[in-house]
Amino acid sequence: MKNPEITRQSKQQKIIDELVDQRISINPNFFDSELITSLYQELVDLEQQDQLRAAHIGKDQQRSHVRDIRGDAIHWINGETNAQRLFLEEMTQLQESLNQQLFLGLTELEAHYAHYPAGMGYQKHLDSFQNNNLRRITIVVYLNPDWHKEDGGELEIFNGEKVTTSVLPLAGTLVCFVSEEIPHQVAITKRERFSIAGWFRVRDTTALATS
Repeated sequence: MKNPEITRQSKQQKIIDELVDQRISINPNFFDSELITSLYQELVDLEQQDQLRAAHIGKDQQRSHVRDIRGDAIHWINGETNAQRLFLEEMTQLQESLNQQLFLGLTELEAHYAHYPAGMGYQKHLDSFQNNNLRRITIVVYLNPDWHKEDGGELEIFNGEKVTTSVLPLAGTLVCFVSEEIPHQVAITKRERFSIAGWFRVRDTTALATS
């Protein structure tokens, strides 16, 4: 029987090695299936209870809601449930490993649930805001059971104008990439699509200096 701690360390090491070499790491079945099921059910319940809010693009004065560009609705994850706490604990361990080996100085994770209705997607973009590169590593966690190629909704990674990698949003998959280097989009989904998006960030020293 495998030692869970050794398995976790090996998974984390794979991510670190691939971020260094490729700037992106794709990890099927990264999470325990029971945790993924709990997170999925929680997001389904939030959607049915109308607890999700339309996502925006841009930051501060440029912040806007353009459904044709970004069609998901979100709910921020703050550890208010047991499933959220377990997820955040897992990501804290990954954050610590990233800091220990890559000296990134990551201080926090901001993350939210994301629900895309059928017919929606998110056009090509970077996760790092102009003149604000606090987001260093993006994570995406997929919660969708029984997803198939014909369902669409792939995470598409670009090199220039060409899609070079396409990731099906299969339950349990964790994708990590360098936020300011990897252009990507969510292809139009043919069915409801459930996921978590998050960003490991560094502290805003500019805000501290002016406060």
